[in-house]
Amino acid sequence: MSDQRGFVLVSGIFLAASLAAFVVLNRWLVTDIGLLSYGRVWQFYISYSDFGFVRRALLGTIVTESGLNSLFENEYFFALAVHHIAIAVLSSTVAYYCISRKIFDPPFLTSIAFSPALIIHSGYSTGSLDVFVVILSALNILLVRNSVTFSIVIIFGILTHELFIFSVPAQVLAKLMRNGNAWDSHSVKSLVFPAFAFTVAVIAMTLFGTVDMSKEAVEQVMRQKIPIAEGQHGLWSGYFEIASATDQNSVGDIQNLATEVQTGFVWLVVPLTYVVLLIARLWTYSEGRMEFAAILMAVLAPLLAALVATDYYRWIALSADMGILISLIYVTQTGRSGSRWNTPLLVFCLLAPFGSAAIERPFPMHQFIFEKLMN
Repeated sequence: MSDQRGFVLVSGIFLAASLAAFVVLNRWLVTDIGLLSYGRVWQFYISYSDFGFVRRALLGTIVTESGLNSLFENEYFFALAVHHIAIAVLSSTVAYYCISRKIFDPPFLTSIAFSPALIIHSGYSTGSLDVFVVILSALNILLVRNSVTFSIVIIFGILTHELFIFSVPAQVLAKLMRNGNAWDSHSVKSLVFPAFAFTVAVIAMTLFGTVDMSKEAVEQVMRQKIPIAEGQHGLWSGYFEIASATDQNSVGDIQNLATEVQTGFVWLVVPLTYVVLLIARLWTYSEGRMEFAAILMAVLAPLLAALVATDYYRWIALSADMGILISLIYVTQTGRSGSRWNTPLLVFCLLAPFGSAAIERPFPMHQFIFEKLMN
């Protein structure tokens, strides 16, 4: 296929996927709760200048200090506008990589663009910073070559949301793969500075990333910033996210994990099967047990987030995203985009998007439509 035809093919597929994600994102137009369907918006209004160094406040600080979040009187409209841009950036990043590496296989491209876990899922997983975590992860996995830039992205990712930590194994694997002989001394040395940056960011977030203010004081500040969102969500102000310690979260959430998985595991089976299929496709690309073990570690690492929070489909989606992004690296290196696993992965595209939090809502858009038809 010529480069021009390939450009049109890739652009068309990813544009269509982006439009599908926009439809999902704008579900507020048809849902009973309207704009509240977006979820929390505090993350776009929190700032270091108000609360000091706290976790998950990097993006909010940027848009606050630049004045961007004052462009809209309604904070939900600002959140929606930013989310549209983020989806476009994510889609464009992956499309650019496919075009630049001449990945023009329609079934493979479609399985990527219309994945239930990537672009379209980003249109549903609102009220969080997940789409930005995936964007930063994609940059390091697909595009960044310089170790200093790689390290800076890691720092930005961790300060954006600690969920980013679970994507780092996939980023490291991709960096080693791009170096050719993944385990030679030069490749290992290239990880020294990123490892240092990772350690410093994690320590800073752990030791200094919680707010030293009362709930009432935090909510008083946030009430002035997001008056329309006040009280519209149980976690509307962001206080719990920036104040609670990780170990405090873990005890309760591990107990919830055991209870929910025991009673509701059936809901998780199909989304987890999708991750298994992605791993199976990666297995056809890999060579050797050690390499496949590294793939398993990189892809499954995000599932460990279930130990500290029970938003299962968010973690499953991030796990799947790591499998998708790593598969792009393999296709570039091997030139083999064709796989017997492409067909079942294409079938899963019909289930897009995956859900976010509630364990009984694995396919929220399909379930929403079905419930509307039944009423």
